[in-house]
Amino acid sequence: MRKKKSRALLLFNIIAFSVVVIGAVLLCIFVFFKVGNVTFTSDAGYDEADIRRVCGINEGDNLVLLETESREKALEHRFPYIESAKIVKHIPSTIEIEITPAETAFSVACDAGYLYVSASGKVLEIASQPCEGTTVVLGANPTNTKPSETITFGDDSVKEVYNAIAEQMTKNETQNVTEINMTNPYDLTLTYDNRITFRFGNMNGMSYKMAFGLEMLRQMETSGEITEETVGSIDLSVVPEKNKAFYEEDRTAASATPAPGDAAGRTDGSDSTANGDGENGDTANPTGDAAGRTDGSDSTANGDGENGDTANPTGDTDGITDPAADDSGDNTGDAENV
Repeated sequence: MRKKKSRALLLFNIIAFSVVVIGAVLLCIFVFFKVGNVTFTSDAGYDEADIRRVCGINEGDNLVLLETESREKALEHRFPYIESAKIVKHIPSTIEIEITPAETAFSVACDAGYLYVSASGKVLEIASQPCEGTTVVLGANPTNTKPSETITFGDDSVKEVYNAIAEQMTKNETQNVTEINMTNPYDLTLTYDNRITFRFGNMNGMSYKMAFGLEMLRQMETSGEITEETVGSIDLSVVPEKNKAFYEEDRTAASATPAPGDAAGRTDGSDSTANGDGENGDTANPTGDAAGRTDGSDSTANGDGENGDTANPTGDTDGITDPAADDSGDNTGDAENV
């Protein structure tokens, strides 16, 4: 009997203690843990009062029982330039709203102008002109143009291409992609820094093609084969089948850049013979001529159209001469005595 009474007393004490503890916890929850302060890590350009109003958090709300997930989604939907929102509770009385602002990564051409789209695919706004410093996307024909919603496309293959390129750009932290052109589904292109064109061919294996092209570009930049002035293209069309790509430099575009010592801005030391192929010093492009091109590769007046000969005698109309072919050695008789 004594043992039974002792056990009953022990059980009673345990229950009584549990009731006291639970009561204390509930008292703290309902009485002490109240929202007293709301802080922000960022506002994405929006007024803090508007943010608080949309998420519906007020002073005096119960901190512990406050539901946060639906409030976070409400903020992301109501404010296009909020990429993500997170509501964090700090006992005993503080709510912190962590806001990640959305940044325009793509300007996607549409019937109404251009959709400003974040890297995650969130539509931010519609404008008449592309956003400066973003990647312009042509030929995608987006179907969903509502701000705060995810961009969608009528063609699933276009969506696959867009997502593959965007994913690889984000993964590799690629900057300076100036244009993606999907107008021709059999000749998809991407332009890097207005200089290097990736030619993907069709839509097959886009993710691998993109990753392959970015790695190839990185290696060529590291080796110095591609510089900040290089213009060219990388053919990635056979990457999925042959695991190789082909680079071709556009020397015509490169030669269009003005260089010192040249009135027309073109210099070339690659050809020193007069062979009629249009390079420096030949009949198709006589040096020391009226266009201002010079070449020291020929010092004889032999009538073949090179410096100082019959086709372009020294002392020409623009005053640019080849000293080696001058008639007197001191450039006398030239139009400007150069």
